[in-house]
Amino acid sequence: MKQNDSGFYYDPLIFKRYMDRRQGSENPNDTIEKPIIKQLLGDVSGKRILDLGCD
Repeated sequence: MKQNDSGFYYDPLIFKRYMDRRQGSENPNDTIEKPIIKQLLGDVSGKRILDLGCD
């Protein structure tokens, strides 16, 4: 099954698997993405942050 948009995550089973993986201790977001973003941003203490997120 090939799907190229966020509708992929509307499948309840796929979304559950995705969330289970995100909640794990070694998920890609916490292991790779967050440390890199924090390093790139530097100290943001006292700054106002706009998180646009994504869908």
